[in-house]
Amino acid sequence: MTATTAVVTDKNREKMISRKQFDKAQKKAIEYFKKAGIVITEEEKKRIEVVDAGLSDLKNTGLEILTYVNTERCAAKELVLFPRQTCPEHRHPPQPDNPGKEETFRCRFGEVYLYVPGE
Repeated sequence: MTATTAVVTDKNREKMISRKQFDKAQKKAIEYFKKAGIVITEEEKKRIEVVDAGLSDLKNTGLEILTYVNTERCAAKELVLFPRQTCPEHRHPPQPDNPGKEETFRCRFGEVYLYVPGE
């Protein structure tokens, strides 16, 4: 996942958030880490990813990620979602040669709604 995630459209053009949007979202994420009492280093601040999943609608769909560890089987990340921002729907299903990933969430600040299959 890159800081400014791009996707090729039907016109073979890339859709991306702008550098200004990226910088603004990264700075805002750092403010939310402070509000939550999460101390991060200057190096970690620079590594915060801004992910819009190629949708170019960061205000509504996207998230900001600080990755501590990311292997084939496990990940340790801090995620920031701004008010009314939704994480792009995704899965990590098992494959014949890959058991997939499990995810665990803990809300450190604010309120989160998690939608899963079933009642």
